[in-house]
Amino acid sequence: MMSRRDRFQRRQLPPAAWLGCVLFLLLFFGTAGVYAQEPGAGAGQGLPADGSVIKAPAENISIYEVPPRLYHRKGEDLVRGTGKECRECHIPEYYPQNDFFGWEYRKKWTLHWGLFSVAAFFLLLGLYSAVSIWFKGRSPSMHQAVHWPSVRKALFRDGLLGERIWRQSKLRWAVFFLVSVAFLMLAGVFGLIVLNRFVFPQALPFARELGLVLDFLADFLGGCILVGTLLAMYRRIPGRKDSQKTEFEDMVILVLLMGVIVTGFFLEACRLAVVSPAPEVWASFLGALGGRILNLWDLPWTVVRFYVWIFHAVLVFCLLAYLPFSKLFHLFAAPVTIAATASEAHYKQHL
Repeated sequence: MMSRRDRFQRRQLPPAAWLGCVLFLLLFFGTAGVYAQEPGAGAGQGLPADGSVIKAPAENISIYEVPPRLYHRKGEDLVRGTGKECRECHIPEYYPQNDFFGWEYRKKWTLHWGLFSVAAFFLLLGLYSAVSIWFKGRSPSMHQAVHWPSVRKALFRDGLLGERIWRQSKLRWAVFFLVSVAFLMLAGVFGLIVLNRFVFPQALPFARELGLVLDFLADFLGGCILVGTLLAMYRRIPGRKDSQKTEFEDMVILVLLMGVIVTGFFLEACRLAVVSPAPEVWASFLGALGGRILNLWDLPWTVVRFYVWIFHAVLVFCLLAYLPFSKLFHLFAAPVTIAATASEAHYKQHL
């Protein structure tokens, strides 16, 4: 079995890549310092919206004077249905620079895309490192033409259903299905949510109904990943019969997964705790249940959500950057191995 040190050395980056990382971080933190100290960031600054300029007066800003789809892209009707003004929930004193409008509308998204850029940079470096290792093989692994029927069968039975893992351990199969398969499906659902709500918000006549279905799937798959992560941690309890050997990197990826899912549900609960209690909120059934629980305490959940949103984004992008260096990368590497071995196994059986 390859040691942790060997795996790390196998994916070491060339000096030029490390230099690129340093330069990228310097550029990011330099731009972050610029927008955080923008002059006139407080009340009264004009902010562009749909080709116009909106003023955020010191006394108040009414959501009913703001063009639709400016910021509440998810559940906007539920927000407007409360009949409240923006500052009743977004208390300016709790925001940096007392500027709730600037942070909610622009600055947090600037921070979001900056963090995403850093994470994507490390993700691409990790993918390049891993793929370059695959191409270092001196002899071809496929001695015959690819037998696609065998490949499709193997990908479905072992890659998707996990038949080989089922035969080894039922608990391990449950972790595989609840974490790995649900993770890939949740990534697909998230992509559809982005397309439906941000890229093509009015392209489909049934966009609203599709959004509710996607909300349900996101909660369901997120719950699956949470249960699977807890089972994976249970398998690593020291002293338990059949306890799995645990390395530091195993706990890192599990803690990141747990943090992303828990903070994601908490964000949804904070959002649904302050909107109009319409029946459609129960499409996000776990978030709606959390919102009911949060309503037991009289706290500014919208403000709490702002800070948890930033923490959640940091966790998501840490997971994204660490993905190619973790065992979760097997989600993408395993299908390649399964495809190669299935085709070769077919030809060996028919020699």
